[in-house]
Amino acid sequence: MISRPRMLAILVGREARRLRKNPSALLLLGLLTAISVLLSLSRPEPRPPMNCWVVYSEASPWTELLRQRAVDNPRIRVVSIDEVKSLSNRRVYPPHDCAIEIVEHVSNVPILPEPDQHGHVEEVPDDQKITVRFLYPGNDPNVIAPYLQWFWPATAEHFGSTAPFDATTLPITGTSRTAVLERLKQSSLTELMTEEFVATILLIVVLFVTCCHLQVSFTSQDRERGTLTALALTPASTSELLLSRYLFHLALGWTACLVIVGILRPAAISHPVLWVTIALASIGLVSVGTVMASLARTQNAAGVLSLCYMLFGGVIFYLATKFSAFGLLKDASFESYSLPLLLLSLKQNLPLEKAPGLINLATLVGAWTVAASWLFRQRGWR
Repeated sequence: MISRPRMLAILVGREARRLRKNPSALLLLGLLTAISVLLSLSRPEPRPPMNCWVVYSEASPWTELLRQRAVDNPRIRVVSIDEVKSLSNRRVYPPHDCAIEIVEHVSNVPILPEPDQHGHVEEVPDDQKITVRFLYPGNDPNVIAPYLQWFWPATAEHFGSTAPFDATTLPITGTSRTAVLERLKQSSLTELMTEEFVATILLIVVLFVTCCHLQVSFTSQDRERGTLTALALTPASTSELLLSRYLFHLALGWTACLVIVGILRPAAISHPVLWVTIALASIGLVSVGTVMASLARTQNAAGVLSLCYMLFGGVIFYLATKFSAFGLLKDASFESYSLPLLLLSLKQNLPLEKAPGLINLATLVGAWTVAASWLFRQRGWR
């Protein structure tokens, strides 16, 4: 009587020998690895220097002084608000540029006197104050500091030591979908395709190929040839047949993911959320492949189902951005949780208890695994 570990080792070895006879799968995995190596060796283009847009709504002697002071600095552009593209009452600036917006009450603002001997300064009514917004890209407001060092001396030269400002410092964000799309149009492909984003795409492709596509191909091929039925008549049980396939495809997928993460983001290897997400996503994809292979009678039909699953997922993800009803379908797929988790865990080391959507991901993967196990026992091996 062969023990279960020995039987599983024999069945996993059989799957490995089949992979060696599948040059297309090996070629694809090698190609994805080569892409990772090329990306790691390449260096992103240096980010262009940040420009500062000084935008005014009404010309005045002060704005003219700012324009004169900016002549010697090509990075500072003093322009009218009409010269800047606007969407939804928001100005849209080039990526990585900052801005100083002078939007109200310019020409009627009096020049304040210097403080008296007691340090008191005459108050300016709120309706006569200048509304100034300092806008910076990204998350660090200090990036605008060099331009403030130019702005404040020129302002003090005109208004004195105290300027009648109602000033705020805000990040440049697109609050509307149109504004976001406009900023995306102004961004280059290299700015959008960050290293973490590319790594996430490669991980998903690798997991789909190793855990779903190969599972569908190998299992449906065995069904079509009657090999699974013959294996079921051996001492190997249906549970061992299914478990060996899970073990093989999971090991293959995890190994490929380890190689890609090690090449592109070595620091993320120690992130537990990344590997928990990869483990759950790979189990879910093997389960999806098992369901499709159990439902299809032939290898061609199973391949079509695999392609339809991938295309259907892409369509649902797109339609979910347009119609709320499709958002429910998107939320019912474990990919909607695994994709953000992969990207987030590649960027930072999150504690497991703070990983968004991890419980939902585990629940959906568990449901797929139960369905796959039941279908394989009922008809998948026949």
